[in-house]
Amino acid sequence: MKSFKAFIIMVLWTALIGYGLYTVEAHWHYRKIEWALAISVILLLTHMSNMVIYFKLTNKEPYQWFKSNN
Repeated sequence: MKSFKAFIIMVLWTALIGYGLYTVEAHWHYRKIEWALAISVILLLTHMSNMVIYFKLTNKEPYQWFKSNN
């Protein structure tokens, strides 16, 4: 259940970033080097923050997928 909550928050966060990029019309300016660098940094930081969100919310649960039957 923690993973599902983390995915929902990650989707909302990513949608917010996507909406922000859309409102500044990044999709029209991606061929300009300044815009391309800024967009790539924003997308990289979005991905990294999604990873932080996921691992903060799920704690060690993702690592306990395979439990031994001993």
